[in-house]
Amino acid sequence: MGHMSLSEHIDAPIDHVWEIVVSCERFPEWNAGVVEMKDCPGRLDRVGARATGVARILGRKIESSQETIKADKPNTFALKVGGAGGFKATGTYTFAEARGGTDLTLEGDFDLPLGFFAGVAEKFLSGTLERNGRHSMENLKALCEATVPAHV
Repeated sequence: MGHMSLSEHIDAPIDHVWEIVVSCERFPEWNAGVVEMKDCPGRLDRVGARATGVARILGRKIESSQETIKADKPNTFALKVGGAGGFKATGTYTFAEARGGTDLTLEGDFDLPLGFFAGVAEKFLSGTLERNGRHSMENLKALCEATVPAHV
């Protein structure tokens, strides 16, 4: 089992950050591992909402199922993901108002039940997931800060 924990301060209101994170349409804009979302209800902010994420790995498109397992607006949003080769993961986003913006933390756990090669694959995947996670958090910060609604 692999684990990652990432945090980012975003200079945008908590509700704005929440809306972007739970939007299927916006997911590929900031998530470095996702190139497309399919079969999506528009928003993922209700328990049981499902979608299909499409990633490009080593030049191939790989689909994964996603299901929302927790949606407590605007505090916590969690997904479970299942994919090729028995890949399983959970990702929990925790939102907190801080310093005039939002502190966002991502806790992710993943499992690769690939038998003998699992250790090697997990090391490779762990590094890839951590890089994608960091890049995704940077993308999300930039997207949220660039699209903050003007105050009237």
